[in-house]
Amino acid sequence: MKPLDLNTLVYIIAAISLLFAVLMLLFSKMTPSIKGPLHWSLGSFSAVVSSFLFASFPAVNGFIAIVVSSGFTILTIVLYWAGIRAFKELSVNYKVLAGLVLLQLVVATLFYSVIPMPNTRMVAYSVLSTFVCLLAISELVKPVAKPYRLAFGLCTVVFTISALTSIFRIVVIIMSKPGVPYAPTNANLTFYFFINLTQALLLFSFVLLISTKIAERLKKKVEDQRKFYSIIAHDLSGPVGMINAMLNMANQDIELEENHKKQIYTEVENLSASTHHLLQNLLYWSRNQLEDLRPYLRKFDLNKVILENIEFLQQIAKSKHITIVYNHQTDLFCHADARMIDTVLRNLISNAIKFSYSGGTIEISVEKSEVLIVRIKDNGMGMSEEVRKNLFVSRENGTTSGTKGEKGTGLGLMLCKEFVETNNGSITVLSKEGVGTEVVVKLPVA
Repeated sequence: MKPLDLNTLVYIIAAISLLFAVLMLLFSKMTPSIKGPLHWSLGSFSAVVSSFLFASFPAVNGFIAIVVSSGFTILTIVLYWAGIRAFKELSVNYKVLAGLVLLQLVVATLFYSVIPMPNTRMVAYSVLSTFVCLLAISELVKPVAKPYRLAFGLCTVVFTISALTSIFRIVVIIMSKPGVPYAPTNANLTFYFFINLTQALLLFSFVLLISTKIAERLKKKVEDQRKFYSIIAHDLSGPVGMINAMLNMANQDIELEENHKKQIYTEVENLSASTHHLLQNLLYWSRNQLEDLRPYLRKFDLNKVILENIEFLQQIAKSKHITIVYNHQTDLFCHADARMIDTVLRNLISNAIKFSYSGGTIEISVEKSEVLIVRIKDNGMGMSEEVRKNLFVSRENGTTSGTKGEKGTGLGLMLCKEFVETNNGSITVLSKEGVGTEVVVKLPVA
């Protein structure tokens, strides 16, 4: 059986690179939000061009076959490195990338056409390729999230093999002085064999990276939709329960006067209209957040949001004979996602009503300084220090009932904390059992 020659190995590199390029291009088209595959695709196409140019010597001009092909090879490595940075959502300095490729072309031209020194040219090429591999390795060894460690670790191994292969070639050139880069020596055959190996492993590594990111995004999307269900359940359970209770009272209490019944029906109609409006808003928000639950920061009137939530929850507060006090101010403009902050405030006021006793008072105030400080204070059940410290720990298997046995989803405060912090704010809870609770939310001023 005839052993593999140098050209055969180069054509295998071209075949693997072409497959690599097409797969990465498909990933880029199917998942445009994932950055990196387009760079890897272009890098692989560059490897295909480099391989065919190199294998075509001496049928084509030596300058094109040797100098230009080496430029495309360096372009391949720098595009792989750029793709890794783009995948990690870091900036890519294209001037540096172009500079590295230009440097290779200048050096190769110098030692091919101006001062013909093939060994020096090959050593310079190997040094530059080693340098770019080390740049990629320095990016890959930085701490990453746990799901990506295997893929990044494999990529690190691949680029390490590439760097060691280039160093091996430098040593062989210095020791054996082959004179031409395409000499069918054992060293060259070994060198191109390892290029084949690294291309195949790199293809697998990049596919693993993309698959991991797709899986992570799918997981986050499921979690975000679950959060929306929790928000809808939390925001609608109180009003719907109140509507049901008021209708039962009006229909079953035969001693109620007709005027009182009409008043109840009017209140039910107003509450149901507000609830329907809230549901429409939540569903609209959910449809517009199908990709992920990220904030859209803009300027909005915080005072208006607080007043709207007080009005929406007023009937529930009245049913428990709870008074909500809010001395509203003007010029309370916040820079955050209005829908998220609206959800937070509605959740916190609803909780204050839930844990307040009949006849209690809820005080809401806003201070404006370098930030907007919203305080929601009640004189209700309060909580022990142990409970307060674990407020933002998942309690999906058990929630604290309100003063009238109201149930909750167990995710409300966790969502509040996440939403506030996502909008560059903070949330603090102060409480004493049997005395009451005060929630302090700090938000950025517009």
